[in-house]
Amino acid sequence: MVRCTDPSVVFASTLALALVGCGDDKAATTAGDTSTTTITTTAPVTTTDTPTTGSGGQTTTTTSTGGATDSDSGSTTAEPTASTSTTNGLKLDVAAPDQGGSCATKCGNTDWSYVWIANSGEHTISKIDTRTMEEEGRYITRADQAGNPSRTSVSIDGKAVAVANRAGGITKIWAREEYCSDKNGNGVIETSQGKDNVLPFDQEECIAWFTAFPDATTQRPIAWTSGTYNPATCEHENQKIWVAAANGTKGAVWPCDGSPGIFVYRLNGDTGEVEDTIHMPEITCGGTFGPYGGAVDSDNNFWMYIWSAGTIVHVDYETLEYYTINGGSYGITVDAKGRVWIDSGQRYDPATMQWASQIGNQPGNGGSGVAVDLKGRVWKATAGGVGWVDSETMMVGDTVLLPNPGLARGVGIDVDGYIWAVILGGTQAFRIHPDTYEIATYDGLNAPYTYSDMAGGQINNVTCNPQG
Repeated sequence: MVRCTDPSVVFASTLALALVGCGDDKAATTAGDTSTTTITTTAPVTTTDTPTTGSGGQTTTTTSTGGATDSDSGSTTAEPTASTSTTNGLKLDVAAPDQGGSCATKCGNTDWSYVWIANSGEHTISKIDTRTMEEEGRYITRADQAGNPSRTSVSIDGKAVAVANRAGGITKIWAREEYCSDKNGNGVIETSQGKDNVLPFDQEECIAWFTAFPDATTQRPIAWTSGTYNPATCEHENQKIWVAAANGTKGAVWPCDGSPGIFVYRLNGDTGEVEDTIHMPEITCGGTFGPYGGAVDSDNNFWMYIWSAGTIVHVDYETLEYYTINGGSYGITVDAKGRVWIDSGQRYDPATMQWASQIGNQPGNGGSGVAVDLKGRVWKATAGGVGWVDSETMMVGDTVLLPNPGLARGVGIDVDGYIWAVILGGTQAFRIHPDTYEIATYDGLNAPYTYSDMAGGQINNVTCNPQG
């Protein structure tokens, strides 16, 4: 199978709602199927200059359900036209070297694309097709339906997602029925088919495994490693999952209360078995929420931010040795050059051991995820929407105003280069075209609190396009 990674082609397919050949924490309830999908089919009628790397501080308003308004007095007006733009950035379907294998393949999965969004308020996770904008499944993430999930991480091959439950425990869910197990032997894979078809945890046959962490009082950071690519089987093998936790006093005011430092674990991606435990007793938990967000670089090293401690931790994949650096804000990610980004628009370069800050005015909006797209633009939440910073020049770029001006706490990139923004505590997720900034809306979530590599773009980028 072949899947296009040119966003203009993918965007056209999603407009048809079909793929072509190339195509914090209170429970809530959802009654009835009220999800809606809104897709903008024309180019924005209000535009600024074509965004280029390093352009300064423009604000772009798009046409979309929700009525974003023109906030840039220097903008020009154009007639609506169908989008035919392309992304000139790096692609994720880089051919693997010919090593005598029996098949041709590409780096990372290129046959489907899902974004996995945690509905923290109802203790579930939604699987949304990033092309059709349809929710294809919703899953409880812990047997007691009290997991309080937040961070999600997609594997390099797109076959599965790993979910961190803030109340403790890691859950792996298969993305496609062909990988699920007929656990009751009735010859049928019984799995959720949408938001109003949520199966009990023990009956959901696309849940691969659950690993309990009974001592955890908070468990947030999570990130897949890429494993080792086998050209003979066209598979990424030996994939691992990094997670971290505070093991504090149960029932205390803060999850960090009573925790003897922090704990990092490395799990077997196939079985969920904890293969490595790294206790860091000298690293403060920060006094509140502790380990908060995480990401991997091209060498599968783990980078993690400790909330309220002002500390970033690096764990070496090979040696499991670790060190800390001062800094951090909220969200954290790593770009294809191995540089660490935080949502305040700051960049840490391990090669020089220096921080750099954004140049220009683009204020934060209360803390958000941060993600690097295929053009090297670093996206994060800002007032009224999301905006980007050029990863090389550090210049502030454009701001895209969203139909819902709430806090886009969840910010991510999918494998086709689209930007995703999920409104904290609301019902909406927005997909933003990387060239035209056109917006497609999914409305059907339930109290989401999510950010991380929720659509797999980050691990694909650092694995398939390493530049360090």
